[in-house]
Amino acid sequence: MPKIISYRKHEGITRTTSMKVVKHFRWSMAHRLTHGYEGSCASLHGHEYEVEVTVAGEVDAMGLVVDFADIKRACQGWIKKHLDHATIVSDQDTSLLEFLQRENQRHYVVDFNTTAENIATHLRDVLQQELDRVLDQHLSVVHIRLLETPSSWVEVS
Repeated sequence: MPKIISYRKHEGITRTTSMKVVKHFRWSMAHRLTHGYEGSCASLHGHEYEVEVTVAGEVDAMGLVVDFADIKRACQGWIKKHLDHATIVSDQDTSLLEFLQRENQRHYVVDFNTTAENIATHLRDVLQQELDRVLDQHLSVVHIRLLETPSSWVEVS
């Protein structure tokens, strides 16, 4: 017979506990590197991006930092609206931007070269804004892990 282990919360402990919660998202997106980049990624290409969003906050009376569904609602909503099946394009990449506009293609314009490092930093900032806008609680985006491929990723805190 398996041994049953039970946990009982200690009564009377009033200290607050800060914890991190991680949620994972996937989407398809195209990009190309510009600003003088001369490698193969200067050609328009796509990835099946994945991001792990780590948020930190205080554990509430129910024992939750945040409901995973609330993180999904805020973050996935923004990703689907702006990035999913779109091309992320630098505002300086005028030839690609003109093509995307002329052909009425989904695109998201940014003011940086679309490297994984820059995209991860941008996601950290915009997803923090989305969490603040959508949720009625204080959470901090403390870490982003962005995968371009299963073997290539960047992390920003």
